[in-house]
Amino acid sequence: MAENIKVNIVSPSGEVFSGEAISVQVPGSLGQMTILPKHAAILSSLSKGTIRVNTSESDNTDFVIESGFIENTNDSLTIIIENIIEN
Repeated sequence: MAENIKVNIVSPSGEVFSGEAISVQVPGSLGQMTILPKHAAILSSLSKGTIRVNTSESDNTDFVIESGFIENTNDSLTIIIENIIEN
């Protein structure tokens, strides 16, 4: 059984996404990053771009954002965004 990451995406207006994923791609300030299970702890700012939450091999959800921050520790990824441009 594949391991997953617990993902929470929140904005000032409330929770945007909460669930498990096999990987998450985010638009880091210094370039695109992919967070996988067992990823090293990280705290980073995000720039304008697309967050892609891959919930299975063939299913994903995209969120286009202006900016934000991520924190990943122990397979728990929290993404705080300013707002969603589209989803």
